[in-house]
Amino acid sequence: MIWNLRHTAAQSLLVLGLLVLASGFLIFPGNVSAQEPTPAGDLTQVIDNAKSEFKTVTPADVATAKSTLQTKLNSLQSLLSNGSSENEQAWKDFLRWDDLQAQLSAETPDMRTLEEIYLKFKGSYAGLDKKQVVSARQALRTYINLAYFVQVDQYKQQFDMQLKTLSEAVKRYTQKATGDDARSIGAILGWLEQGNQVPASVKMIRNKLDQPNLYASVSRELIAGGIRRSVDQVSPVREVILGTNVRGTAHMVGDVDVNLVPSKNRGLIELTLTGTVSSDNVGVNGPATIYSTGYSTIGASKLLSVDKDGLTPSAAVAHADTTTTFNAICAKLRLVQKIATKRAYQQKSQAEAIASQRTETRIEGRFDNETKDLVADANTRLQEKLYRPLNGRDEFPDEINVSTTSDHLNLEVMQASQSQLAAPGPAPATEDKQADLTLKLHESIVNNYGETFLAGVKLTDERLVELLKERDAEIPEELQITPDTDPWSITFDYQSPIQVVFDNDTLKIGIRGRQFTRGDNEVNRTIAISADYKIEKGENGTLLTRTGPVVVDFPTQERLGPLDLTAKTFLRKKFEAVFKQEIVGEGIKLEGQLEKAGTLRISSLSVTPGWFVGSWRLEAPAPAAATEVTSVVE
Repeated sequence: MIWNLRHTAAQSLLVLGLLVLASGFLIFPGNVSAQEPTPAGDLTQVIDNAKSEFKTVTPADVATAKSTLQTKLNSLQSLLSNGSSENEQAWKDFLRWDDLQAQLSAETPDMRTLEEIYLKFKGSYAGLDKKQVVSARQALRTYINLAYFVQVDQYKQQFDMQLKTLSEAVKRYTQKATGDDARSIGAILGWLEQGNQVPASVKMIRNKLDQPNLYASVSRELIAGGIRRSVDQVSPVREVILGTNVRGTAHMVGDVDVNLVPSKNRGLIELTLTGTVSSDNVGVNGPATIYSTGYSTIGASKLLSVDKDGLTPSAAVAHADTTTTFNAICAKLRLVQKIATKRAYQQKSQAEAIASQRTETRIEGRFDNETKDLVADANTRLQEKLYRPLNGRDEFPDEINVSTTSDHLNLEVMQASQSQLAAPGPAPATEDKQADLTLKLHESIVNNYGETFLAGVKLTDERLVELLKERDAEIPEELQITPDTDPWSITFDYQSPIQVVFDNDTLKIGIRGRQFTRGDNEVNRTIAISADYKIEKGENGTLLTRTGPVVVDFPTQERLGPLDLTAKTFLRKKFEAVFKQEIVGEGIKLEGQLEKAGTLRISSLSVTPGWFVGSWRLEAPAPAAATEVTSVVE
């Protein structure tokens, strides 16, 4: 490749994409002022008005949902039948196709079985993000919901009770947002949506209470870190211009750089090339030979658009201005030499224009070829690492926006599932507005995605060690696996498997399990494990200091039996090693071609109720020893 842009630019864009979880992106607010709390009266009145809008779920509603589901399954059947019969059967076995058809044929379907089947349609496996699978999964969810609610006794009474609880929780939440009220409000809104109750009111409440819960800002310098480079190349010249067969050698010297183009509704990244091309040429036209030197000033640019769908390139545009100097014009006969000289100077301007145009075409083709692979690589990585897992679970962010200023590419995400809330208000202001990387995380995005990816997941001792090794982390003695240690596991709860709370300069992190095993022993009760940390800006990175012991609790159990007490002691010992006494950040070390940009060192840090705001600046690496530039001949 000519400028070796593909891998370096793809890495830059992947770093950017991984900040999106995933992943409404609105314009990133460099300095957001505190927002006035939403008046509780506005929403409580909406909830009071909704009490008269209860809609009974009828057998006809269920029949319509079943018909829609069957239509979507027929479409999925057509997709599956396009492959081999073995592949089709494998997919049907995986999706429990026959069991699903049996439930659809039953007079009263079994809700537990349908829920189990629904979970087979949902996940990160390749294929579960196909639109036919997504449509079938969503139709199945609707059918399950309505088939359940049509069987619920005293549904209207439950509806009234839920609205009363919602009104009280919203009133508290608008005065002071807490995680408990957020979970309560999210759960009730999800319950209402599942029964297709008061959709307009639910939407209004969400519009008031949900705001973006992830912001990221990446500087032009950081994006350019893996792309900016010098170009020094030698290539052959083989042209026919105005009947003259030209051969020679061209030497291109220039610089590749990155600019950001201001845009409010997408990110615009401009790749640029500026430089010169000098050439020594020999042209032959009949009996005459022309020795010449060419000199061109060149420039090229290509715009890359970044939005929620990935990376889209525009066509490259180049310009060149070529001048030619005749060093000698030779022929055996003086008359021929005289005629050739006269004609050469007469056609000089036209030949220079042709040479400029062809130079522009070549550069445009090179830029387009380079970025074709760049775009495909970046989009593939985004699809594999972000989009497929999220789309396969119907958890793609509700709102996404990418924007650019001349200095930063900014992202904003609002993510909350049907039974969750996002941030209750805007993020705090950024202290370091010139930072190369700024992240603003509301605790809701961590907790929301924790539920998406960890609910019901079983973490074994072996898998925990694997995860630590993948991150090149030291394996604490308490977590090492030996022939003398009992195998153990903890299965995450379906609700709030991860609980993160940001407060004034503090972080509380916890996990909730629903089952614990050790050897042949098994404890099937809710287990909560947590630790409190003080967060501060260290010399090179974030410093976390645990402020107390790791707490292991059985929140649903008043009295603990001997097996519970044994499990509690065992888990505290293990997780004391997971939640270390001190966690010292050493900055963010960039990898690959981005490594030459330097290391990101923390420049500002703020932890306030609900929010973590951190900024990092590039610390340039030590100058490398000078190396000889080697020209590349095509």
